[in-house]
Amino acid sequence: MKTGFFKQIDDSCHATIVSISLYPSNNDLVKFDYKALVPNWKLLDSLNKQNISEEFFISSYREQLSLLDSKKVFNDLNSLSDKDDIILMTNGSKKKFCHRHLIAEWLQKELDIEIEEYRVGKVSRNNGYMKKIENPTLF
Repeated sequence: MKTGFFKQIDDSCHATIVSISLYPSNNDLVKFDYKALVPNWKLLDSLNKQNISEEFFISSYREQLSLLDSKKVFNDLNSLSDKDDIILMTNGSKKKFCHRHLIAEWLQKELDIEIEEYRVGKVSRNNGYMKKIENPTLF
């Protein structure tokens, strides 16, 4: 399983793309939505208008995730694809705060799995942000 954002999608993507965004992707390659992972409109709108802090959003959204069964979510998502990898996609970019990173943190913690970022690879995630894990060299 991976996460990513809609602008990364092109015809070379052979994964099953699942939208976890409140707003439509307008891309024919996105075949599924998983609305249980979408932040509610009021919460997202308040964050976008800067009426609430990222910390408040994180706390509220984590509360929303805590009401879900992580194993059921994982199984539901995997049932959408026969063999392909699953990519959870949003409208957010890779450099900005995004709830997909909170989802990845939650699933990784709950299920002891690794979730990479599409076209980036292994990343560390913290409070809605990600950073690529660079391979250290010995020389």
